[in-house]
Amino acid sequence: MYKELLEIPSSHSFVRTDMKWDIGKETDIDTFWYDEKDLAGNIVAKYVVKVTKFIYPPQRSQICYQKFTPDSLSLLSTGELKH
Repeated sequence: MYKELLEIPSSHSFVRTDMKWDIGKETDIDTFWYDEKDLAGNIVAKYVVKVTKFIYPPQRSQICYQKFTPDSLSLLSTGELKH
């Protein structure tokens, strides 16, 4: 799902490397870390995807991402994904 929302090329793989759940009184936050790999298996970018689920009405969710260089040192882009 996130691969399509982030417009990762279909020839690249999108591999989840870690995840974390935070449960709060008003929100649940799921954080996922991904590596984008090219056909040769080289990491071309790293992503952090954060899904915030609001518990109280109106129940809704928000998906935000951060895209980093392969060494995770520089932020390339950030934003909210429309789902």
